[in-house]
Formats: sequence, structure tokens, C-alpha cells
Amino acid sequence: MKNQDTFTTVILKINKNVIRFLIGMMTFSLILGSAHLIYLVVQKAIDPTPFFLLLDVSDLLSIFNLVLIIAVGYELIKSLVLIITSEEIPTVPIVQIAIVAVANKIITLDLKHSDPNMIIGLALLISALGLAHFLLKYKKCEK
Repeated sequence: MKNQDTFTTVILKINKNVIRFLIGMMTFSLILGSAHLIYLVVQKAIDPTPFFLLLDVSDLLSIFNLVLIIAVGYELIKSLVLIITSEEIPTVPIVQIAIVAVANKIITLDLKHSDPNMIIGLALLISALGLAHFLLKYKKCEK
């Protein structure tokens, strides 16, 4: 019995260290992504081709997409920190991150080049995530 407890303790420590490494790599990626975002905005703003300090709609879409990806990454880091600091998996924040990620896809979706089945699938996915979020919050309030 003691060997099993020691084994479980070692496995949990290894997993927590792996998650810490992932958090570090994701934080580094967010720093690089933020630096790239700043570079992209400055590069597009000072480009004299259309007009100085004006951004094209396609430039705005790429900038907003990058901002949303960075925001999703930040939320994912927060949920990973919650996972290592708590004894149980925080389901509500994970569902919230999934909602933000799917909303990011919907916001940046090009409807001219999208398959109708993909749009229906995204609608069903966001509906299911919304229902899951509602049920998890409702269940939490009852306890």
C-alpha cells in the first residue's frame, strides 16, 4: 500500500512539473506573439502604400485574430495554473476557454470560403458549450 502511495506521489509530481514546463513554454510563446503583434501593427500603420496610419480591413482581421489567439493562450495558462494548484479539474474555466476559442473561430471566419456544414458544426458546438457552461454553473450553485 505504501509503494502505491509513493508511486502516485511521484507520478503527480512529474505531471505537475510537465504542466509547469508547458506553462513556461506558453508564456514564452505569448511574449513572442505579443512582440509579433506590436511589429505587425507598427508595420501596417507606417506602410505608405494605401495611406499612412490607416489599416485595411484584411489587416484588421489578421490583427484581431492574433489578439484573440493571445487572449485564448492567456486563459489557457490561467486554467493550467488552476489545474496544478487545485485538487480537482476546474471544469467551468476549461469550458469558458473552449467558448472563447470557438468564438474566435466564428469571429474570424470568412463566410465566402466556408462550407455550410462547418458553419452548422460551429453553431452546434457553441450551443453545446453554452449548455455545458450553464449546467456546470447551475450544478455548482445547487451544492
